[in-house]
Amino acid sequence: MEVQIISQEYIKPSSPTPPNLNTYKFSLLDHLMPPVYVPMILFYPPVSPPISTSSERSQALKQSLSETLTRFYPLAGRIRSNLRIDCNDEGAYYIEAKVESHDLSEFLQHPDLSLLPKLVPPFNSLLDYTDQLTNPTTTPGGVDVVMVQVTNFACGGFVIGVYVSHMIVDGVAISTFLQAWAATTAQNQLGDQCIHVLPSFDGAALFPPILDEQGKFAHPAEATMRGLYRRFAKKGRCVNKRFVFEASAVAKLKELAATSSLQNPSRVEAVSAFIWKCARAAWKAKSGRSAPSLITHAVNLRRRADPNLPQNSMGNFVCLTGAIANECHGEEELELSSLVSKMREATSKVNGDLVAKLQVSTTNGDDKVEMNYIGYTSIVYSGVYDADFGWGKPLWVAPVHEPCHEAFSVNVVRLMDTGEWGNNGFEAWISLAEEEMILLQSNQDLLAFASLNPSILR
Repeated sequence: MEVQIISQEYIKPSSPTPPNLNTYKFSLLDHLMPPVYVPMILFYPPVSPPISTSSERSQALKQSLSETLTRFYPLAGRIRSNLRIDCNDEGAYYIEAKVESHDLSEFLQHPDLSLLPKLVPPFNSLLDYTDQLTNPTTTPGGVDVVMVQVTNFACGGFVIGVYVSHMIVDGVAISTFLQAWAATTAQNQLGDQCIHVLPSFDGAALFPPILDEQGKFAHPAEATMRGLYRRFAKKGRCVNKRFVFEASAVAKLKELAATSSLQNPSRVEAVSAFIWKCARAAWKAKSGRSAPSLITHAVNLRRRADPNLPQNSMGNFVCLTGAIANECHGEEELELSSLVSKMREATSKVNGDLVAKLQVSTTNGDDKVEMNYIGYTSIVYSGVYDADFGWGKPLWVAPVHEPCHEAFSVNVVRLMDTGEWGNNGFEAWISLAEEEMILLQSNQDLLAFASLNPSILR
């Protein structure tokens, strides 16, 4: 599939940012995130009959993005250091592209995940931009916060691919931005008075960063997410695969995970624990023995703080919880219900008291331990499938399927909704070491509940 870039520009806010808002300071939780980009790709099928031409759609998207950036003003700035964003209204990097060799339906019928990077700005989101921040000669103007690519297909369908710096958004925050941009676009076309989403940028006030006497970030590197991933990185190439759990399969997993003491496990708990169970089987098949394993899950603090934080809070409002399954001689630890209980116990500790402690304290990293690891992230229930720009809701939303590093791997699972095309089930984008993935994707227990990279069109 050939993607041809038509134009490149910066979309500036429609109104200047007030002088008192010229600097956005990163919070403690922002500092814990790696300096990489959060990717999101939204696929929109053609509308019949067409509501607007691609040229009219392009103008509408750019105008509404400009208006949206006025409210989401740090996203139009530049990251100058690991401490702040200069909210200088330089704008979001915006690419317009086209595909004439394929209809969008062809891609969705047989999704080739290796082509997804062509639908976002040409940048590997897995590569951090630390060097660009520490070496001013590399990017003297600072690092872009937002990069967008709109790709128009000959059939009339289009794709919006977005990168936003992880230092200012988590999964919920990027969904908030996309829904706000979409709503502004739709309302502008209808001529309606816009009811704007007003984001909150109070993260640094709620979770002040820990700084040393020189004003530099003083939180232990081992306690950051990048430090955690480095601790469990393995030598060798990793592989990415997409597994889809339809709603009926998720419901069945919930039934299997339920016990007398945990009668109603959540859908996320059931699927996460099941993947953990299957991964443990792959690790045992590879090494010939059982071994301890750790999983971490990113928990949204907005709904767990007391009182709750606004859902439109921008920045990172997540806390990692961990659960360990120790080595054992029997099979009890591999039971789905046991793994779900461990996850529930860890997650239940994330409450208002813990959030309050995060606002005033720090946590040191543990020494390196020898165990298997999976890190879970999730944008389930984020509402990104509601991002209707005026031409209908997205048929599919996907993260970028980046090429994995050839020298090392970190086990990661990204959970997403499927939307209506998958009967409101889950997608699990799994990254594992190559040998482990071969074992996982041939696991018949897994394949009884999940499909490997199925068609989006049903």
